Amino acid sequence: MTLLAQTTERKAVTTLKKVLPIMERLDSVAMTASDAYDIATALNLIRRVIESNPEPKRKPKK
Repeated sequence: MTLLAQTTERKAVTTLKKVLPIMERLDSVAMTASDAYDIATALNLIRRVIESNPEPKRKPKK
């Protein structure tokens, strides 16, 4: 069962930001066309999640 929330947790977005550069390096390995397409689709979806959840505004420290 999946937990659905009104907003995506920062922890999830942070984890996706860490995974993205690793997945982007997969373009240098040999893979089938269908696997390359699936990876490109996954990368685009991950980028979309990250972009749709901007950093929260932080109060300046005094």
